[in-house]
Amino acid sequence: MPIRTFIFDFDGTILDTESQDFVVVDEMWKAHDQVLELSEWRTGLGTTGGFNPYDALEARLGRSIDRAHWKAHNHQRLLEHCSTQPIRPGVHALFDYAIAHGITLTVGSSGNREWVHRWLHEHGIFHHFATIVTSNDVSAVKPSPEIFLTVAANVAAQPADCLVFEDSAHGVTAANRAGMRSVAVPIPSLVDAWMPDTALRLRTLADITPAELVARATAAPLPNATA
Repeated sequence: MPIRTFIFDFDGTILDTESQDFVVVDEMWKAHDQVLELSEWRTGLGTTGGFNPYDALEARLGRSIDRAHWKAHNHQRLLEHCSTQPIRPGVHALFDYAIAHGITLTVGSSGNREWVHRWLHEHGIFHHFATIVTSNDVSAVKPSPEIFLTVAANVAAQPADCLVFEDSAHGVTAANRAGMRSVAVPIPSLVDAWMPDTALRLRTLADITPAELVARATAAPLPNATA
């Protein structure tokens, strides 16, 4: 069955906002003379309600911090860092391939609508997507399959017709639960991290041509949906 829909995660997959988040959170921890372990921070990637840097820091210190100050400071620093980031390698080529081959482009993100829309507009790619589903549109984020199933429903696609692009274990788990094939492209800080079964695991989406990527992903077995 041919792939008819590409579903892109946003944070870490289209734009590496996640590495920038680690830099900003690490700065806050260092300001309090604490060391943030990468292994601890990355448990929260691709979902919500995971690692909370403020809760964890206060637990480490044994006292409260000025959260209002640090949240405002960190948000501004994150915007500054993310504004310097390019679209991840291979993403534009996949957009071009999809447009040339009649494949619908979509986004399924655990991020909030304001955040995702901001950067898609900033990079001039918002118009490419037939639907954009965020945490604002569902009752449960990844690893729940709801985001990806909502994307499919919005464009009248079957799960078997969809190919998901993800950088996190939570995201690949969500794709598997939705019965969709996936391609994993972890950000640098996740290259050694465990990943569920996936059709392909690449360093970047530019590692192989879009045609080869689609051919190899299509040849992979469909995961058993558990939604």
